[in-house]
Amino acid sequence: MQTYFFDICWNDETVADDEGTAHFDDGSAIYYGRIVASRIARCDNLETVLVQVRDDQGRLLSIVRPSACRPFVQSQPEIRTIVERDLRRQSLIAG
Repeated sequence: MQTYFFDICWNDETVADDEGTAHFDDGSAIYYGRIVASRIARCDNLETVLVQVRDDQGRLLSIVRPSACRPFVQSQPEIRTIVERDLRRQSLIAG
């Protein structure tokens, strides 16, 4: 496992990561950086959030932006209703 650092740049401010997080490889760390950026952005102005991924030597591996938020699908409430109905049925059968 290697230590990677994730500096967060948001609205013209940068917060440097001085603790780091252990990951298996560069790809895993870059993927994690994208997750961090997406969680910070939460469908807000995606262009204002950047995460700089550095390795333990201080080398910049990648600058990642958040992934685009998926639009709300009209069928989501219907799907939730079906899933809840099926869970109730299963609990009645099991109980």
